[in-house]
Amino acid sequence: MNSSLLKNILLVGRVILPAILCAFFVFLFEKLEYFKYNSIYFVISSFGIITVLLNLKKIKYNIVISLILSLNLCFFVFFVSMAIGGGIFYFLEKIMSFFSLNIEESSNILFNSNNITSIAIIAPLLMFYLYSFILKINRSRFFYITIFSSIVILIVLGLTKVLFGNNVKMFIVWQFIVALALQLILYQEELKAILLKKTCNNEA
Repeated sequence: MNSSLLKNILLVGRVILPAILCAFFVFLFEKLEYFKYNSIYFVISSFGIITVLLNLKKIKYNIVISLILSLNLCFFVFFVSMAIGGGIFYFLEKIMSFFSLNIEESSNILFNSNNITSIAIIAPLLMFYLYSFILKINRSRFFYITIFSSIVILIVLGLTKVLFGNNVKMFIVWQFIVALALQLILYQEELKAILLKKTCNNEA
């Protein structure tokens, strides 16, 4: 195995491994009895810890400050996205009540819309934007395309769960997709270099 191939494998590993670990820990915390009633806090914490520890070369500050900022960021994103989503739900409910619409029939639709808005749109946007203050992120065209793609995937999965009642574990899926998107953004230059080199070799 030549050194170039080994470097490519290691790079792919650095991109995929955090996403796999984040999804694995969500599954683990949900299954273990010890974490049963507090799993959400461990899930949120694991994302922040994994993101920093597996990207030490990409952090802007020292490891201690980065870990503290990352953990606070994750909890901030969770509570703010839930608060914004809840605010939208409350506002729409009040509008329906004002116009004497049937709230009971529409409450389920509003509730599901609120969940999708919070989980698939608000939370990822906050996460990607705020992590750019902790990690060395290049806000290139690829940055915005990756964010848009991940949000579209999360919306589609959220809608399929609501419409078809499939057993999609949104916490696991969310962690995997957002972590993978974040890794792709962090290593975009390295990935572009590999693709460019491969293209040049094919043309030669």
